[in-house]
Formats: sequence, C-alpha cells, structure tokens
Amino acid sequence: MQTDQELINRVQEEQDNDSLVEIINRHSGVYQDMVDKFLSGGKNVADRDGLLEDKEFAIYSSVMKYDPSRGAKFPTYLANQARWTCLNTLTRNKKFQKCSLEELLRPPQSEGDLEIHENDEIFSLFKSFLAKEKDKRFKKVIDMRYNSLSNNVTPWSKVAESIGMSIQGVINIHNRCLLKFKKKISKSCITVLHQ
Repeated sequence: MQTDQELINRVQEEQDNDSLVEIINRHSGVYQDMVDKFLSGGKNVADRDGLLEDKEFAIYSSVMKYDPSRGAKFPTYLANQARWTCLNTLTRNKKFQKCSLEELLRPPQSEGDLEIHENDEIFSLFKSFLAKEKDKRFKKVIDMRYNSLSNNVTPWSKVAESIGMSIQGVINIHNRCLLKFKKKISKSCITVLHQ
C-alpha cells in the first residue's frame, strides 16, 4: 500500500488520476467531517451540500498545494483547508443576502433590483462567449457542470466520467474557460470606459 506522500507526489508530478482517486477515497471523511462541523444547521444546508459536491475538487486543490516540508501531515493540511473554506463561506453569507429563483426572475421594482438584471447581462454575455468559442470542450464542461435539471452543480467526478477525461483535466478546462471569459469581460469594460 502506497503512502499518502507517494500518491501525492504522483499526482503533483505525473498528474496520475488513479493516485488522485485513491487520495480522495482515503481522505473524503476528513473533508466531510470538517464541512459537517462548520456548516451544520438549517440555513447552511445549501452551502454544505455545495461543498460536499465539490469534495473531489477541494481534495485535488489541497493535493496540488500540499508541501510536506511545512511539517503537517496531509490529513491535517486537508482539514485546515476545509475549515478555512467553510469559514470563508460563512463570512460570505453574512455579506450577501440569498434569494429565490422567483425573486430573480421578477421584473425590477426598485433601484436595487436593477443590479440583478445587470447580472443577467453578464450571464447573457457568457452564453454568447460559449457559443462563439472554438474549443467546444469549454461548452461541454460548463453545460455538464452547471446545467443539471436539479438546479445543483454536478460533481467533478461525474462530469469527468461522462466526458471521458480525468477529474483534473475537466477542472483545468473549466478554469481556462472562466479565465478566458474574465479577460474578455475586462477588455470590454476597459474599452467602454475609454470611449
């Protein structure tokens, strides 16, 4: 049986998917325990479920950032990363008020409601960006990840399996897509400001 460090080295150096799956299987309980501890309670159910759905990505991120020379074993490092993710989620929830889908879809009735429709414009730009994008994997990954009928985010492992790629490969495509879109939006905003 390979040690955690051997598996982590294989993921970091060789992008070995089998080693990543083994690490995820070994340490999912550590991650879940931390999420359950910090996000228990009625009002945190959606955030808790979202973080648990992203468990594979969170563990993958921790694997990629893990440095054994800092003195912590991987389970301890993962638990700390999960704790900070939960605390950041709780802090974000204090800043932003949640609303239902019906509230988002109703027409603006006040100045504050106009902000919602500005977000609709960004979403519309994103859909247009995906339609024009030459790399069709972007659209495939985004559609699989966010367009599920249950209004939930599809876990990375299911997206990877249905597309026939590794979890890491799917995450990389997703992140490249979002980065490219952010750059495009930034250029558009700068152009509008300079006109």
